[in-house]
Amino acid sequence: MKKLVLSIALLGLSSVAMADLSQSCNAYFDKVDSIVKAIPENTATKQQTNMIKQNLENAKQQISSMPETEQESACKQGINLLKQIDAILIKK
Repeated sequence: MKKLVLSIALLGLSSVAMADLSQSCNAYFDKVDSIVKAIPENTATKQQTNMIKQNLENAKQQISSMPETEQESACKQGINLLKQIDAILIKK
């Protein structure tokens, strides 16, 4: 459940198509993709997971339409958020 909440929080920051992304955005979305894939697939989470995946794709498209400097800034913020969330989860 924590991973599901984390994924939803991360998607609020994001947007992108991988070929058109900056290096930071590729790294950020690779990490978010791995988090989404780690969510257990069962009846309780399936609908939410599908929604997260769709939101992730929409986010990728939005970010890919941004200039590279804006992509870098947005994705670096996302990476920093991931680090903060990891630190919080590790403490628990």
